[in-house]
Amino acid sequence: MENKTENFSTAALANEAKETFDTLGQLLSTIDENIWDKSPSEKSWSVGQVMEHILKANTGFGNFVTENVVETDRPIDEKVAFLKSVFLDFSLKMQSPDFICPVETKHDKQKQLNELTALKNEIVLLINNLDLSKTCMNFELPTFGYLTRLEWVNFALFHTQRHTEQIRNILLSVKN
Repeated sequence: MENKTENFSTAALANEAKETFDTLGQLLSTIDENIWDKSPSEKSWSVGQVMEHILKANTGFGNFVTENVVETDRPIDEKVAFLKSVFLDFSLKMQSPDFICPVETKHDKQKQLNELTALKNEIVLLINNLDLSKTCMNFELPTFGYLTRLEWVNFALFHTQRHTEQIRNILLSVKN
C-alpha cells in the first residue's frame, strides 16, 4: 500500500513548526514576569502553568517517535484533519490527563522559554531527518488511536497553537 500523500511536504511542515513555536515564543517574550504565574480565575491556568503543560506534553518527543515504531498500513496523514478540527476548535473545553497537568508553583519564565526553543529545534530536526510515515506504538492517543510520526508532529503543532490562543486569552484577563 502506498503511504505517501500529495498534501505532505517536509519543508512546509518544518516551516509550520518553526512558525508555531516562534509565534508562541514571541508572545511569551512580551509577558511581564510579574504576571507569568497569575491565573485569571480560580479554575484557570496561568501562563506559566500553560507552558508547563505544553512542555510536559512534549517531554521526550524525540524518543517517543523513534522507539517502538512500525510500518503504517493506512494513509500517513489520515488523522491530521481530525486532529486539527478538534484541537483548533476553541469552543471545545478539554480535560488534560493528570500526568501532563501543571502544578501550583512559581515558574521560571526564562527556563520555560529555553525549553520551548529546545522543543522547537528537536521537532524541526525530527521532521527533517525521520521517515514520518512510521506509526508510533508507545502510546495510543484517546479518541485518535495510534498515530504516525507525521500525525504526532501535527498534534504537537495543533496543541501548541491551541494553547497559544489560550495564553492570549489569559493575558486579556490578567492585564485588566
